[in-house]
Amino acid sequence: MLEKIKSLLLKDSYKKVGIYTITASLCKAISFAALPFFVNALSEGDIGILNIFSNSIVFLTPIISMGVLYTISIDYFKSSKEKYATTFTTGLIIPVVLSLVLIPVFYLLRAPLEKSFNFQPAFFWLIPLCLFFNFCFEAFIILLRNQNKVKQFAIVSFIKIILEVGFSIIFILYIYSNWYSRALAFLFSGLVVAVLFLYHSHQNKFLVNRIQFTGIKSELQFGISGLVLQTAIFFITTSDKFFVMSFFGKTQAGYYAVASTFATIQYIICVSLLQYLQPVLFKEFAAFQTWKNLKSIYFKYGAAMLATLLAVTIFTIIVYHFVLKATYQPYLYYFYILSISSFIWTISNIFLQYIVFKKNKNAIFFLALTGITISVAVNYFSSKYFDVNWLSFGQIFINLLVLVIIVFFNKKLKFFA
Repeated sequence: MLEKIKSLLLKDSYKKVGIYTITASLCKAISFAALPFFVNALSEGDIGILNIFSNSIVFLTPIISMGVLYTISIDYFKSSKEKYATTFTTGLIIPVVLSLVLIPVFYLLRAPLEKSFNFQPAFFWLIPLCLFFNFCFEAFIILLRNQNKVKQFAIVSFIKIILEVGFSIIFILYIYSNWYSRALAFLFSGLVVAVLFLYHSHQNKFLVNRIQFTGIKSELQFGISGLVLQTAIFFITTSDKFFVMSFFGKTQAGYYAVASTFATIQYIICVSLLQYLQPVLFKEFAAFQTWKNLKSIYFKYGAAMLATLLAVTIFTIIVYHFVLKATYQPYLYYFYILSISSFIWTISNIFLQYIVFKKNKNAIFFLALTGITISVAVNYFSSKYFDVNWLSFGQIFINLLVLVIIVFFNKKLKFFA
């Protein structure tokens, strides 16, 4: 029995999944280890403001990337290294330009943003810079994953989170005892990773002197569908925090944000598994493999997500009762609701991979626009006419409906044939 377990652990695929999962888990553990410090050192209002700051970056990253991250992931397996280098270099122009464009856009919209979402004046230069640095981090880990450089993937992930948390604690203790220190730490840690990303790309000859302007045009055309899909994912998984801030204030947003942070641990584990599974599934899809041949992978993934849900629930209960300030305990039930919603989304995410691989624009646009419409409608009406409890239950409804739509398009694209 011990020899069988040992042989399984030594298999390359298990080692990779283990490294991806352990990396994501430890990065999250480092973040959560520092969470009590931030929750106790900062006010509930500061936590609410930081929630808007971080979720703005989540929302705007797909807008400035315009599908470039999809291309970096998919074209690596389809193109020659020379052609890929040209595509890679050309693709970097898009996030640079769009990040710069956001600065005057934010300035022009500063009044409504401040009024509706409590945007701070510093957001108007912090967010565009952090967006580009965050794009570099996302592109970096995709590139390392495609190159099968698992150890480097882990190192970069640890550098990012250790610098972010370390800078945050130092800045809060010795510079600003508010949200600004945390935001600056995100900025500086992102800058370090961006420099490493550009150096790695140069060393691997992915940065070249060739710019393919027709490539920018095609990238933008494909990017529209990628943009719409990523925007929909934001609305489905994140937009509820903005509605809480807008309708119920920054203190309530702080309580909701902490519960949501624990609930999204499942999504972190989901992403870590997909770091390994996505290239595997894409290769199988390219070989015309469908549900009949791949269902065992899906069932194992679902079992892993159920185990994660149980483990995260136990962990969260302990933290709420013994680590966080007592003011957060009455709002633990937010976590129970949001964790169910997060679990449903992790199941949707693996079925979404087939639609992404097929690049079926009709399916992507319908799914995206429907997801955005449903999310806005549910979040707006539950916030305006009911309360935060209704809004949190609404996330379960939204994710169930999205799962049904994703499964429908998998069937339509003959995945279950």
